[in-house]
Amino acid sequence: STVPDYEIVKIHSIRKREIGNLDDGGGGGGGGHKRTKEKASAEDATKELKFSAFGQNLNLNLQKSNSLFRDKLKMFIAEPNVSGSIHYTELPHEHIGDTYQDEQNQAALLLLRDNDDGTLLMEGTIGHDLVVKPVPSHVRKHALTPSTPHEDSLPTNVTLGERDFVHHQHIVYRRNSASSPDLSDYAFMEPDAMPLYTKKKRTKRHTINKREAPYVIYPEILVIVDYDGYRLHGGDNVQIKRYFVSFWNGVDLRYKLLKGPKIRITIAGIIISRGRDATPYLERNRVGRDAIDSAAALTDMGKYLFRERRLPVYDIAVAVTKYDMCRRRKGGRCTKGTAGFAYVGGACVVNKRLEKVNSVAIIEDTGGFSGIIVAAHEVGHLLGAVHDGSPPPTYLGGPGAEKCRWEDGFIMSDLRHTEKGFKWSPCSVSSFHHFLNGDTATCLFNSPHEDESLPRVLPGKLLSLDAQCRKDRGTSACFVSKTSGDRMKELRWELSLFVHL
Repeated sequence: STVPDYEIVKIHSIRKREIGNLDDGGGGGGGGHKRTKEKASAEDATKELKFSAFGQNLNLNLQKSNSLFRDKLKMFIAEPNVSGSIHYTELPHEHIGDTYQDEQNQAALLLLRDNDDGTLLMEGTIGHDLVVKPVPSHVRKHALTPSTPHEDSLPTNVTLGERDFVHHQHIVYRRNSASSPDLSDYAFMEPDAMPLYTKKKRTKRHTINKREAPYVIYPEILVIVDYDGYRLHGGDNVQIKRYFVSFWNGVDLRYKLLKGPKIRITIAGIIISRGRDATPYLERNRVGRDAIDSAAALTDMGKYLFRERRLPVYDIAVAVTKYDMCRRRKGGRCTKGTAGFAYVGGACVVNKRLEKVNSVAIIEDTGGFSGIIVAAHEVGHLLGAVHDGSPPPTYLGGPGAEKCRWEDGFIMSDLRHTEKGFKWSPCSVSSFHHFLNGDTATCLFNSPHEDESLPRVLPGKLLSLDAQCRKDRGTSACFVSKTSGDRMKELRWELSLFVHL
């Protein structure tokens, strides 16, 4: 595979001058401190960033997002013991950076201050193919020199903040958008013990008493990180938290573009597996060294979660793995190519006859946010959407998606080569409406967090170039030689590895 196109850019964070307050003599009495706090709060709620990449001038108007998870997101480590059982330990709370979104420009970014000099840094994704990350400080110090901002290039009503000019260099690269083969990434649910006639008999009274879907739906996601994911992030609990909050912020942005129904992803908790046997449903269904039988693993995951009572309350459980996923064919061969697997319409559903939770999904992610669109796609299946071009399962009914072409490349297709790959087809929207107003979706109707919500973080949050290189290639790419020419050559090599995700 080829290295994506990338550029090293300078990013400006700009703020508007306060008209009428540029020459304030300070005679505001005791209200000055209050105004300062209000001003700081307003500036924190919105950020305006400006930079150029690939011949395009980008102006981002970012709004702080605060609802992805509550202030103290529950995190647990899962450790298998010698007796074959799994021990769960809750981790202490660790604060992470602030997350922002710009819906118009389809940007989801994490903003943070450099620990050494306080400079504003940004990481995340913009649109369907741009990724932005800071150049690591050790590379910048040796090979890159920050330049002076050109204020004359800015609009007349803005000024560079004293600390808000981002003199750190950033890397912007185009993410490869290879499509997956047309392989089945979903399963239909088995019937429960309930006789069919009881499902068909809907009295007038039942129809009247049925709860209508609220204006906003909050699917609460329990994120289960397998042992390879734990190792992939260096066994660093804070890094794992930042990565997966950032990851699900990217998923949430896809759903935020829905005008109706309004769907807001929230995180119920994160489970970090510190041993392969902490996810027995994956290990039991391994195929060779690096693959799992996705359908069998999903079945076993649902059965495991039916019995497990020690986890946070959730609506949907998603296991994230580095294993390749394959689908067992009739001849016994397991065909790779599937990057996710879920039950269509499985959200909130528990099959008591089979003692199995159906609100489960398994997705592949290799540490470079490769699984964001897959996660959005599989959660879409759980919320009742089928692939564009397909009929609905008989147990769900509804509009299906036969009126929308697979080739159009919306999220519920795998041909996501354009900006449509960031959006939902009209058929998916209709399927969501149908499912959410059906009989089984009521677990999604409650407000997720009664406590204050915390930041959302998006693709890229805390990965140094070194860490990215180690994760994606298994080696460290960070070294600096002694001559200026060599430094620049090595920097180019490092950056090429960095963007090769």
